Amino acid sequence: MPQNLISLITKILPLFGLLLVIPLLSSHATLDPGLLIKFLGLQLILALLLVQWVVNKQFKLSGLKSSLWIVWLLFAVYTGVRLLWGNSYSDSIFEWLKILSYQLLLFLLLQNYSFKELQKGITWSLSFLGMVLAVWGLVELVEVMQSGKLSIPLSTYQVKTVFGHRNLYAEILFLILPFQIYMAVTEKSRLFSILNVTFSNLSLFLLIVLSNRSVWLSLVMITLLFTGFVLWNRLQKSTFLKDLNKPFRQIGITFSATLLLSILFFVFFTITNEAETHAGNILKIDNGSGKDRIELWKRTLQIMNEKPIFGCGAANWKIEMLKYGNKGLVSEDNVTYYQRPHNDFLWIASEYGLIGGILYLLGFLIAFYLAWAQIKKQQETHNQLFFLSVLFALTGFAIFSFFSFPHERIVSNIILFTLFALLIKGNTETETTGSKNRTLKWMSFLLLALLVVGSFYYGYQRYTSESHTKLALEAKMENQPKRVIEAIKRGESAFYLMDPLSTPLSWYEGLAWYQIGQPDSAVHCFTKALALNPYHVHVINDLASSYVQIGENEQAISLYKKALKIYPEFEESALNLCAVYFNEHQNDSALSALSYLDIQTSNPNFKPYIKAILKAKIISILTKQGKTELIHSLPDDPEWYFLQYKIHKIEGLSIENLIFDFSKQQK
Repeated sequence: MPQNLISLITKILPLFGLLLVIPLLSSHATLDPGLLIKFLGLQLILALLLVQWVVNKQFKLSGLKSSLWIVWLLFAVYTGVRLLWGNSYSDSIFEWLKILSYQLLLFLLLQNYSFKELQKGITWSLSFLGMVLAVWGLVELVEVMQSGKLSIPLSTYQVKTVFGHRNLYAEILFLILPFQIYMAVTEKSRLFSILNVTFSNLSLFLLIVLSNRSVWLSLVMITLLFTGFVLWNRLQKSTFLKDLNKPFRQIGITFSATLLLSILFFVFFTITNEAETHAGNILKIDNGSGKDRIELWKRTLQIMNEKPIFGCGAANWKIEMLKYGNKGLVSEDNVTYYQRPHNDFLWIASEYGLIGGILYLLGFLIAFYLAWAQIKKQQETHNQLFFLSVLFALTGFAIFSFFSFPHERIVSNIILFTLFALLIKGNTETETTGSKNRTLKWMSFLLLALLVVGSFYYGYQRYTSESHTKLALEAKMENQPKRVIEAIKRGESAFYLMDPLSTPLSWYEGLAWYQIGQPDSAVHCFTKALALNPYHVHVINDLASSYVQIGENEQAISLYKKALKIYPEFEESALNLCAVYFNEHQNDSALSALSYLDIQTSNPNFKPYIKAILKAKIISILTKQGKTELIHSLPDDPEWYFLQYKIHKIEGLSIENLIFDFSKQQK
């Protein structure tokens, strides 16, 4: 095999692995099907790139003077320093390893590839990935349509391919689209050009039909950007449009046809009024996801206000946010919990403070500046179009970062940092720093290799732990507490202490011990869980209930009150507090605890509790008044006591006056 061909293959394979293989990795063994397996895949590609770098006979460092490289390096270093202030180190270290991995990826891409190699490898890899994902998404959409007209947006959530969620799939599809268009315009092979036109139209159709509103906004934004670019070109008397007039006209016609087809699809294959409502809610913030985002952003600003300079610590937003309660959020059922504020810029600023937030935002601003500088600088039309594609992808990523959480996802960041590598190489292609110090090269290699191996080991341990956690949740659903205990003991480790929804693993174990009648063990586990997540109302409530079981009622009362302070509408803690007070013959306190519950609640325990407490209170008063003969006349119907309670609450009538009225009726 010719040496040039071998060199080409070794260059192409890592990029294809990075942008074509890793995005398609998925595992059903873990709760999150994509995050950990893709992280492990990234480490393997980094190892391959690292070997490729070290075997290079020349030791030249490229692109390290770029402001974009420096800012992201500072961000990686700063976030590492912030690990000194954290709570759940198992999660915060993992977050930092992801950031370091992206920075290492950027470094190795800069050292191993020229701009032309990156340009070709990235566009081809993303083009093939776009074809695979478009076909896959279309197949899933057709499968969903088998059950009848689509409900928008609920039905489209089933179209997610390998990404676990429709929104993640749609965002990746959008990031690929500009490069599909670039390939359709510039590819010399007519067949491949036709394929890219076809699949870019299919991608556009899916992006419209899947009804992700941040994607819709991104499509509108890049359309406006392209219009502005065209007007700027005319002012500059550029030959850009003249050179690409024919392919652009063809793509414009096909895209117009796709837009029309999408509209017809909504008319004939969806429940029209639901689709119209979904589209009309884009700018509404008084209900739905828009309202939730505003509430999450408000809570995030509260977190930032408490620790504005350095933030609350890596991976701590999901914990700190709980202390403000879930009132007004979709998660107020206390079954699901938000893990991020659906705004990466606020998320970073809340966890890493203004310093981290400014560095993160500055990285994007520099990238936009470099992309625009390249667009203006390029003399060749195709290169200008390529950097325009990069600008469009960056615009989409920034919009997704404002309304979603691409910072968390592996594939999104792989694409982002490959774009950064392109921008740096495009602006500093000839800028290299040479060195003949082989010792320095090997020391650097060993250090980076240690980082990759350590990251892979950490990721693998989390993967194993999460697979055991999934088994524990399955056992919990099947009401098999002993299996839960066994799975959690195998899954809990220094690498993994909380599930993806910020619930400590020790809570699941504690709940299982409680179910099999061992409250002492439950107290031990719940106490561990509380140390990890001190604002998790289920942890607080269940620890309190365990204290009740071992006779520590004062501890239980304090914890129930803590849960209700965080979330006053948490009915389970209110009823439990009521029961403890009642069993301690503190009827006034028990009656007061009922005030936490809405009088219209459908909780089946509400009326029985009212009957027990109110009857005990009435008997106590009648006994003090010497009217014990009336006790036998008290009704047994819970509805009667509920009616008295309503009068007591709504009209403000005291229990004594209720008894007075009752006494008159008996006479």
